Amino acid sequence: MSVPELSAYRPTVAEINLGAFRSNVKQFKQMAQDVLLLAVVKTNAYGHGVLRISQAAIYAGADRLGVTTVEEGAYLRANGITCPVHLLCTVSSEQAKDIVTYDLIPSVSSNMFIEKLSEEAVKADKRIAVHLKIDVGLHRFGMEPDEALAFCRKNTSLPGVTFEGIYTHFSEADEAKWEITENQYKMFQRTVNELEEEGYLFPVKHAGASTIALERPDMYADMIRPGISLFGYSPDARQKNILPLQPVLQLKSALIRVRKIPKNSGVGYGAGFITNRDSKIAVVPIGLGDGYSRSLSNKGEVLVRGMRAPTIGTISLDQTFIDVTDIPGVTEGDEVVLIGKQGDDEITARDVATWMGSIIDEVLAGILERVQRVYV
Repeated sequence: MSVPELSAYRPTVAEINLGAFRSNVKQFKQMAQDVLLLAVVKTNAYGHGVLRISQAAIYAGADRLGVTTVEEGAYLRANGITCPVHLLCTVSSEQAKDIVTYDLIPSVSSNMFIEKLSEEAVKADKRIAVHLKIDVGLHRFGMEPDEALAFCRKNTSLPGVTFEGIYTHFSEADEAKWEITENQYKMFQRTVNELEEEGYLFPVKHAGASTIALERPDMYADMIRPGISLFGYSPDARQKNILPLQPVLQLKSALIRVRKIPKNSGVGYGAGFITNRDSKIAVVPIGLGDGYSRSLSNKGEVLVRGMRAPTIGTISLDQTFIDVTDIPGVTEGDEVVLIGKQGDDEITARDVATWMGSIIDEVLAGILERVQRVYV
């Protein structure tokens, strides 16, 4: 059955300001000076659209890109991205062939994986750069420091593989637990020094994500890896004034229904909200199917006509109720801002994360594909 041609219009959109993004990248590039800048664009660029964001990052001066799936790396290559693209995580040995095919830079810490990678590189008559991941306390993936020397002795001479870099990732830097973070960095440095004393040299050493990039230039090493901060949000509110970062995304919709209901009326599934007065309520066409979290039920706020309106009732798959009783002149079609500025007020992704009891990353990366990205 053929699908009829439809209008492209749907009121719920994510508006992406590429100029703001480029400005953020340039600020980090200036801060980094002679250090390489790897722009982390994982998880569909934190929900902003990985291709357009990657193109903007490179245009603004990023030296490299970082993703966490082979699929995203391959997608970038298939769409003309030629700069180094890092896989900042462990991936399956079954994907070694794809890594070689698309010239991605994988993280390594497994004998099985690097042997498979070498095998595929030899078949393709290529040399693949790899970065050795050292686990200093996050315990997610990577190699224990005391196992690194044996790993290098066994694998650095494998054909088709070049050990370009070595790196780590801190567990508690965002929380400003500096004693722990400094000890982890010293552990990383000791590991690197021990390897170099044995003749294993790594041209690109790196340890710093957004927090380190913002606060600790003493830990920059050869490359920094900002992620969420490129999209306008420092990992912690304490860092807000270090750089004048601009939020890149606005999440907008429009009212599709406005009605009056009497006091003591139930609103939404399970009557999740009971009106305590004669009320005017409105429906916004955004819900769980768009990535607008159910945890915002009776907690969140949106902007309508420059004023705040609370979310009421249980957020459903496709709709959210808001209370517009105190906002004069509200009518169907009015713009609704769920993240961003309207009038003199602003709702940030940090605000939404606080209402959810979560983090900014989940708010932004959780915006699903059904929400059209509009680039300005």
